[in-house]
Amino acid sequence: MFFALALSAFATEVTFDVQPRLLNLGETAQATLTFHGVRSAPNIEFPQIPGLQIAGTGQMIQSINGASSVQLNYNLFPQKPGTHTIGPYTLDYNGEQIQIPAVTLEVRAPDGSANTSTNEMLFARITLPDQPPYIHQVFDITLSLYSLPGVELMSDVKLLGGFPESGFVIGGFEELQMVREEVNGQFYNLRRFRAKVRALTAGSFELRPALRVGVVDPNQRRQTRDPFGFFDPFGGPSATPVDLAAPASTLAVRPIPEEGRPADFSGAVGQFAFAMDVRPRELKVGEPVTVSLRLQGSGNIAAAMPPAYRDSDLFKAYEARQVGDTPDTAAEGGTKTFEQVVIPRAETLKELPALQFSFFDPTASQYRTVSAGPFPLVVHPSENGASALLLQVPGQAAGGGAALVLGTDIVYLKPAPARWLDGGTLSRRQPLLVGLHGAAPLVLAGLYFSTRRRNRLASDIALARRQKAPRSARAALRKAEVALKGSAGATAVFVPLAAAVADYFGHRLNLPPGAADAPLILEKLRAAQVGDDALEKWREFFALSDQIRYASSATLSREALETWIATVASLLRKAERVKL
Repeated sequence: MFFALALSAFATEVTFDVQPRLLNLGETAQATLTFHGVRSAPNIEFPQIPGLQIAGTGQMIQSINGASSVQLNYNLFPQKPGTHTIGPYTLDYNGEQIQIPAVTLEVRAPDGSANTSTNEMLFARITLPDQPPYIHQVFDITLSLYSLPGVELMSDVKLLGGFPESGFVIGGFEELQMVREEVNGQFYNLRRFRAKVRALTAGSFELRPALRVGVVDPNQRRQTRDPFGFFDPFGGPSATPVDLAAPASTLAVRPIPEEGRPADFSGAVGQFAFAMDVRPRELKVGEPVTVSLRLQGSGNIAAAMPPAYRDSDLFKAYEARQVGDTPDTAAEGGTKTFEQVVIPRAETLKELPALQFSFFDPTASQYRTVSAGPFPLVVHPSENGASALLLQVPGQAAGGGAALVLGTDIVYLKPAPARWLDGGTLSRRQPLLVGLHGAAPLVLAGLYFSTRRRNRLASDIALARRQKAPRSARAALRKAEVALKGSAGATAVFVPLAAAVADYFGHRLNLPPGAADAPLILEKLRAAQVGDDALEKWREFFALSDQIRYASSATLSREALETWIATVASLLRKAERVKL
């Protein structure tokens, strides 16, 4: 069939659709002819089709985000059963031939029955995956509601149950576009509701979902019209609630296979990508490195956990904390982002090793592993290291073979006096001179012991650091007090508090930078027979300090921060009185 139209509008596309395409004789279908990218369109008269009457009902102009279209609407009245083909048509638009494909309309003759039972007018079914899903695999289930074309349903459909009470995570149901389907020679309107499901355990499960839907009485629907033929805006047709149970279906959930399972597999099922970033790449011993861990993909993303670093001899690793969005437990996919703090213990750390993430791909029925790294680092010695803490008296060898020069004694020549003193002046100052001569031996003794102490500190690094410990701790405690006065948060206060503890025990125990961690300090205090109350307070401080600085932040009042500053100062004073 050929149908030529000469159009003057600036149309770029013309579409044609008919719904529904399956009818019982006596029903009506609707056709739409849409011109995209135009603001006006001519009225189109369809050619005559035997057994089918086509009547135009008007046009509608739409504009969405600046794009306009014109939609021509038609009613299709089949006059006899059978197959009716509309089209194909060719639209001759400004010399361009636009093809509109043919649309087939199936019209079924009535079966002649006068009464129809409720079960035949309305029923439900459930559709499960073709292949049994694996545990933790996200899959679709669809609830289908069938109704005869003459049955009017309310829009709300309620799910009454019929799914296992445990072992499943079921997302919200979304309604799909209504279609028409033939069942046992009869056409039905089909409403479909789809949900994402994830099984938490393996096994065989029986599903028998039940629905409740409102069916409108045709007689009451006619009574709601007012005398002028319009629907009453203050009241609608009442509906009778009807409960429907879909036939029972068995769902088999497969366990994840043991064969070929990687050692680092943590239960992720789906398809995933793993990425990392490390900043900074150049730093000093004892300074933090921030590691960003990003996991993205489709599957049980809410339960998947990315890999993270663990403590080693070269660095200390804190617990990773989530900083990105948390996907819904029934989400089909998404992204999770974590951050982890790693602190180098020694300048010999040249790189952070690669991390790998393993997951089970249910589509391929096999395990897969993706990795990121390694990440090269440049780690410099800390400014607070043992070799940088002490300075050397000239001519003496520093501990550990290092020779560090503090400076050189400089002897200044005394300049000539501006004026000379006579004998009378000297006699008046004689008591002062006698006192100065008497003090000379004391000054010489002080210089002797001072020089001796300085030489000893230069040769005994452990002793020098032991004496430096209280001073460094006091300096860090003062920084915490200053931060508190500035109305800072818990992080600004606990960073100098942690530095006070690390500096004190690092110097006190003559440890290299980064080695004064919580387990070692607690072990030394326990060996020194510190009281249980003090040990418990130290454990509480270390746990809270790590949480505030490197993991999820905690909210503390100003009074609580003041108490912790005083507590740390008291604990350090007690540690000063014991032998470690």
